[in-house]
Amino acid sequence: MKMKFSTFIVLFCSTVTLFGQSTFDQSASIKAATAFLATLTPAQKTVTNLAFSDSSRTKWSNLPLEQVYRKGVQMNDLADSQRVIMHQLLRCVLSQQGYQKLLFIIQYDQAILERLSKAKSPIAQRYGNQNYWFSIFGTPGKDKIWAWKFEGHHISLNLTYSPKGVTCTPMFVGINPALTSSGPYAGAYLMFEENDFGNQLFNDLSPDLQKKARLGPHPIDADVMTQTGKEAHMKDRKGVRYTEMTPKQQGFVEGIIKAWVENLTPSLAQEKLKRVMANKNNLIFSWQGSFNTNELHYYSVKTDTFIIEFSNRDGGVQHYHTIWRDISEDFLSK
Repeated sequence: MKMKFSTFIVLFCSTVTLFGQSTFDQSASIKAATAFLATLTPAQKTVTNLAFSDSSRTKWSNLPLEQVYRKGVQMNDLADSQRVIMHQLLRCVLSQQGYQKLLFIIQYDQAILERLSKAKSPIAQRYGNQNYWFSIFGTPGKDKIWAWKFEGHHISLNLTYSPKGVTCTPMFVGINPALTSSGPYAGAYLMFEENDFGNQLFNDLSPDLQKKARLGPHPIDADVMTQTGKEAHMKDRKGVRYTEMTPKQQGFVEGIIKAWVENLTPSLAQEKLKRVMANKNNLIFSWQGSFNTNELHYYSVKTDTFIIEFSNRDGGVQHYHTIWRDISEDFLSK
């Protein structure tokens, strides 16, 4: 089942951005964030509304509870009425695809909790729909610089607002398992496009270009590699260039990019797609794994400052870890 996905977040403004004229109106985001802060008790506000300079703003992780410490308010500490407003803020920047993707990831995590609890696993408490955190950094406002973060297992959304525009990376999305194989939802497939466009691109390459794209076998304990954006692989030019591809293959590259940027509202997605494609001739596609796309694999599409990574994780072909980074935009419109 091909399922477009919606579960993440982003906002933009109607002023001039770093990269051209923005068509995104920030006002709804500002209104929702301000309304959410007004619902908080003093104790909740202390942990939720942090200084823009707080070091946690520029840190991210997709790990579950107990494996990473997070600041912010935990979902189980919010009243239903507060969650309703928080979700309004998410929908200000996420498309239907992105918002539903977010919800499905959280629901899958609840299923992990229930499955492990039934098996009496000692790590069951790491998972579940309550183990997600939300933070607002600074004071939301039209002429302010502020940010928000929504994060937990398989999700990290990082939005930063300024009079120049809104940045929406790093954006991490993951799922396990992507394809449900049993039960009433058997056949449901989350993040289908993220996997499928990469597979179609690799399969459509000529044998010579497949060899050029393939950097080696699938790494043991494979994961996304761009934790800070300063890693050596960002400057590595190995792989197949966009200019070496056929128009059909270039279409698959655009499909890969859209699978991430279209998690955002249409105006935001259009801005981000335009920004990436303006540098399309420098895009490089690389692959790690066998030549069989049904086996474990990793791929990336990148330039010096932009990267999308897709990886099968922990030996499971249906365990996806993915990230979208724009290093020149991450965390702050400068």
